[in-house]
Amino acid sequence: MISNYLVIALRNLIRHKLYSFINIASLAVGLACAIFIILFIRDEISYDKWIPDSQHLFRVEATLVHPGQAPVHFTTSPFPVPAAMLAQIPGVKAMTRLTPERMTIIVGEHQFSERVAVVDPNFFQVIKLPLLQGDPRRVFNQTESVVLSEAMAIKYFGDKNIVGKSINIGGTTCDVDGGNCKATQHPLIVTGLLRDLPHNTQLSIDVVLPNTSSVDRLSQADKEAWNFFNGFGYVSIAPGSDIDAVLTKLNALIDRSADPKKLAIGNTKASKVMIMHLNPFQDDHLTTDRYGSMTPNGSWTTIYGFAAVGCLILLAACFNYTNLATARASLRAREISLRKTSGATRTQLIVQFFGESLFSSLLSVVFALMLVELLLAIFDGFLEKPIQFSDFSDWRLIFAILAIALVAGIVGGAYPALVLSNMKPVMGLRSNTSGQWGSGILRTSLVVLQFAVSIGLGISAATVFAQISFARNVNLGFNRDNVIIVNGADMASNARETFAKILQKNPAIVDVAMSNTVPFDGLIMNTDVHHRSGDPGEFFQSIVVGPSFPTLYGIHLLAGRFISRSHGGDEFKRPGQPYNVLINAAAARRLGYTPEEAVGKSFILHTTQVTIVGVLSDIDMDGPKLPPKGTLYRFVPANSSTFSVRVRPDQLNQALSYIDQTWKTFAPTIAIRRQFLNDTFDKEFKADERQGSIFVIFVGITVFIACLGLFGLAAFTAGRRTKEIGIRKTFGASTGDIIWMLLSQFSVPVLIANAIAWPIAWFYLHDWLQGFAYRITLSPLYFLGAGTVALIIAWATVFAHALRVANANPINALRYE
Repeated sequence: MISNYLVIALRNLIRHKLYSFINIASLAVGLACAIFIILFIRDEISYDKWIPDSQHLFRVEATLVHPGQAPVHFTTSPFPVPAAMLAQIPGVKAMTRLTPERMTIIVGEHQFSERVAVVDPNFFQVIKLPLLQGDPRRVFNQTESVVLSEAMAIKYFGDKNIVGKSINIGGTTCDVDGGNCKATQHPLIVTGLLRDLPHNTQLSIDVVLPNTSSVDRLSQADKEAWNFFNGFGYVSIAPGSDIDAVLTKLNALIDRSADPKKLAIGNTKASKVMIMHLNPFQDDHLTTDRYGSMTPNGSWTTIYGFAAVGCLILLAACFNYTNLATARASLRAREISLRKTSGATRTQLIVQFFGESLFSSLLSVVFALMLVELLLAIFDGFLEKPIQFSDFSDWRLIFAILAIALVAGIVGGAYPALVLSNMKPVMGLRSNTSGQWGSGILRTSLVVLQFAVSIGLGISAATVFAQISFARNVNLGFNRDNVIIVNGADMASNARETFAKILQKNPAIVDVAMSNTVPFDGLIMNTDVHHRSGDPGEFFQSIVVGPSFPTLYGIHLLAGRFISRSHGGDEFKRPGQPYNVLINAAAARRLGYTPEEAVGKSFILHTTQVTIVGVLSDIDMDGPKLPPKGTLYRFVPANSSTFSVRVRPDQLNQALSYIDQTWKTFAPTIAIRRQFLNDTFDKEFKADERQGSIFVIFVGITVFIACLGLFGLAAFTAGRRTKEIGIRKTFGASTGDIIWMLLSQFSVPVLIANAIAWPIAWFYLHDWLQGFAYRITLSPLYFLGAGTVALIIAWATVFAHALRVANANPINALRYE
């Protein structure tokens, strides 16, 4: 009996090749998409779960809440906090800290600029990363030691047998006054080899050294500061401890230890301004609202979005499968009647139809797995991460896909198995009723849902790319083109101004400006401002700039003058001595002045009186996602460690070569760090562009699935209406009339799909656009365009069948039965 069912199923697949291909292909594509999305989601939620005992680890994080400003969320915390928690809070059983620092590593004649993890000596005991060589308890017993990853071992030495070898840290040493600086090389002994960490970790660690080493850049004063968020703090909480109780005690600890004056909050409790959090270590990757992570954060919003789109695609594929299966089964009424007349029971028919449907759906699984294997490398390249998939080790995923396919097969076979099998034989044997069984409402509803998904994703894709294009070209208030950023933090402070002057002598370089930060850097400090001493005050951004900073970036002067070296009062010399500053228009408004009124006004900056000598136009230092903030520009040469170098675009290579050569003269043991400002700007949109590309891919897939289904339904409908069309042509209907009749039949579901998709897409996109300070309006053109394209695609899909049937000879149509 089973072999008979299998033979019948194979015969039906072979006999109706087109329908078989459409049914199996559409479900296979949908299942393949589901597999890819599940792989992505599984990878995102797997971060750091492979680290032993990490379920008890928490990252200590801080949120700054200053009056008049939005809260600033940090992934970091003050250096003393974790140690104080261990000493004073029951339930905290271990702690460790990590401070990322940029250093130059010298091996032989080669220099490498690396991000180094400076950690407590117990780091590998608390965060149990895999060491291939070295004991986690003893690896940092020597203060001048270092642990390298496998990748760094190969990079520096060409092999992994590195314990006992040495590397050098390049630097400069200067007198207390910053003069008499000399290039230095400090040796470190390799005491351990770290296995290369997988990509699914928040930790970016390749070079690790203890914070007891003399090469640690963090000063003792910074290590004792409670107002300086200089690194990552991790604590291990005893199982069963109440996290809320630990946080309560942590807030009390902050109030006892942090100096409110240093936090610039007057008499307010420190815990009200510096709000501490304990974030589970395994959840850190998906914490998106905090600044300063070592690796790019994930997002629960992205995961939910992927899951939703994956479900939509899978539903579209399942709808398609069910639709075509139902349509084809409705033409088998005569076969069912003959089988029942020959003695077949209803149970046998039910088993036959369910078996055929399940057989097709299981074939789809096979082809889906083949698609995944073929496209996995492309998928990995698109996400820029190596996501693994194995047919054998991923048996849970395979079972999940099989379950989905089985459900699709059961639903697809339900109508013929449960409804048609109950049909009276006489109904199916009537010549004019063999093709009339079937639920037109069901098929139309499924087509509507398919196109609603396609239209909604199409609107989303158009909006995302329009917003990205708009944001890329919005006027940020400054000129970012042809600007090279050179980080001079490791250069001797007394040599930086000389370095800048020498760069300006090269004809390929237009101008050089010094500052402590640059646009899109994200490292802008806040400072408290008071109209008079004793006022509660409010907070402004504070940027240290040189006199040429505004002119290099093309920032307009609205009132007053620029700061200048020729005005001695413009330069900050020592705390408490009054000096002059520039402010932007947003700061003037917050102070209650127009730009012209602000010039000459004085206020208290922290504890020092300053005078406004000029007002600059607003610029978006943080990019187009955030509006301009009230900003102060101060001239503090000692704190200006970043160079902005504007070059002539036609002499770019000469300028880069000159910058590199000049750098080696001033800092021979320090590897230069430079990048184009536009490259930093482009990174701002990388995630959004990837999201837009994902939408485009998903739109293409859903449209492909919908068109496959529509193509099959068009052929089915044309076949069922052959006699009707013949009669219409006999009574004078033209070819155009027939084509329009068939096209209009499939236009109605697309129009209904628009009515469903438009409000849902508007709700989602309106919320997404709120994340941009400068944003497009949701133009009706995006909605009309997506709807029109969907309608045109539907017409193009149906047109071939409509034309064929409309041109057929009416005599052949009237002989159809």
